[in-house]
Amino acid sequence: MKIFYSFLTLFLSFSVHAAVFTEATSESFTQASYQMSALNKAMKDGADLLKNGDLAAISAHSQYISSLVKKGESQFGSTVFEPLGSCFAAGLFSRSWWNAQLAATHNGGIEKRPGSIADALGEYTTNRDECLKTADPKAAAQAKTENDAQLQEKLGGGRECLTVFDVDPESKEVFAKPKPAHCKS
Repeated sequence: MKIFYSFLTLFLSFSVHAAVFTEATSESFTQASYQMSALNKAMKDGADLLKNGDLAAISAHSQYISSLVKKGESQFGSTVFEPLGSCFAAGLFSRSWWNAQLAATHNGGIEKRPGSIADALGEYTTNRDECLKTADPKAAAQAKTENDAQLQEKLGGGRECLTVFDVDPESKEVFAKPKPAHCKS
């Protein structure tokens, strides 16, 4: 039994400190799909729990949703500015939806801020869809190809034709770096 607990502790320490996914790979897509499925199920189950009114189950479900948010943060980063940050954001909006549901339930079924449940659900759906798109290596490659084609058409080149700004170390003034000669503007 002692060996089991040692193994469990070792497993949890590795899973808590798992590396953040920084690009679309088959593994990131698998984990994002799993995470979004777990969030979808948690939201569906949460609605059923509120109908039953079991306070202990509702409390446990709140903790479960928070654990999903923490798992998303450990796997996908803690901001939407991370490459797969929408996967983390989906969890946050799932929890916002749940909290809005709880608040409405405690307020006799009336939202304290009208539209808060629908707003949270809409943001969750948007971030869930973006998560699955950015974590999928095929979709990410397609988006990059389309983006490169748009840049080629607009600027006469790829990413090298975007305007890049820098700061002069002496004067502290911001300036645009020169573009290659083949760029249109």
